[in-house]
Amino acid sequence: MNRYILLIIALLAFVHGVSAQSKGNPQIGIRLGQPLGATARYFFDDANAVEGIAGIYNETFTVTGLYERHFDLSALTVAGFAWYVGGGAHMGVREIRDETKFIAGFDGIIGLDYTFQAIPLNLSLDWKPAVHFSTPSDLASFAVSVRYTLNKK
Repeated sequence: MNRYILLIIALLAFVHGVSAQSKGNPQIGIRLGQPLGATARYFFDDANAVEGIAGIYNETFTVTGLYERHFDLSALTVAGFAWYVGGGAHMGVREIRDETKFIAGFDGIIGLDYTFQAIPLNLSLDWKPAVHFSTPSDLASFAVSVRYTLNKK
């Protein structure tokens, strides 16, 4: 139960932080995979973004901050299609043998991204390996994210 409360608090913090930005079109949504949770992304320009993820998995709760560099594939495919790569860090808690331990580490991310042109919806598929300092790493972290784009005109 405490994990769900922490997830809701983290989501509200991300939404508040994203809505306070004045540039770009912030995106908020859900992440289905590892970790399962909330995602918020803000673009500084067409190629540079930051993403926050609050998620739960395998008796673990983490908050992750990522920088992402996006590369447009519209000329080769369809409008709104891109790929991205980036990295960042995370921290959280993990329950191991009935003991709660603090975890922290580094994350990488690489993925495909599609933003619909006619509606304010974004979909992405990514691989986000996480290396923890004090517990076993999570290298098989794949997910699909569905985001609503705020202020899209």
